[in-house]
Amino acid sequence: MRISELFKMAMTKEEGLPEKKDRRSIFEPRFILMPRCSSCNKVVHPRDISVVVFQCPNCGKGIIIRCSKCRQMANIAKCSVCGYEYP
Repeated sequence: MRISELFKMAMTKEEGLPEKKDRRSIFEPRFILMPRCSSCNKVVHPRDISVVVFQCPNCGKGIIIRCSKCRQMANIAKCSVCGYEYP
């Protein structure tokens, strides 16, 4: 799963929110959370090709995001849903 797919999922969820329908201007800010690395909590850019995104191998519900630096250093990433530590 790519980060661009995560952004598309977030935007479709945002369109269903009631605040989206009440907006009167197209210039109001959008409140989309930027994806962050599961190890170092650094904001990753959606077009960064060195970032790896995958579902948690333990529960299948959580999404683990790893930046290139954490992948090279073999930092442990933790699933936000079940707490599984990925090596």
